[in-house]
Amino acid sequence: MISGRTRILGVIGDPVQHTASPVMQNAALAATGLDYVYVAFHVKCDQVQTVPTAMRALEIRGLNVTVPHKVSIMEGLDEISDEARVIGAVNTISNDDGHLTGHNTDAYGVAASLEHDGGLQTFPSKVVLLGAGGAARAILYVLLQRPEVEEVALL
Repeated sequence: MISGRTRILGVIGDPVQHTASPVMQNAALAATGLDYVYVAFHVKCDQVQTVPTAMRALEIRGLNVTVPHKVSIMEGLDEISDEARVIGAVNTISNDDGHLTGHNTDAYGVAASLEHDGGLQTFPSKVVLLGAGGAARAILYVLLQRPEVEEVALL
């Protein structure tokens, strides 16, 4: 049940009406007994720079960031993780007592998926990467961290 102590989490994007994140995240939060609620916030491109101020004022504990804000949100944050800086995009913001840090969890997700779900313990020495968007940059980041990857062809 939502109370005065309930903490807020969410996702920002434009559009966000289609996202299943609130259903999934709220189910997970309920299952763990954490006193949080996860909400989708429709933020237009010309409003994205108001998000850091809103996070602090409303004590929003964290946000996921989706299209088209993954790059534009970066300039309003206090800190950018190394991964997010190299990838050039933020998909998660944590609020630690008003200090906002941008992270990119796509690289971790890609690596975990390939290793655990795909059973890929060793990457091939030559890789062809299709795409140039945020997900492709995260995959490229993962590939560049692997010593066995010698060559990446971008298409």
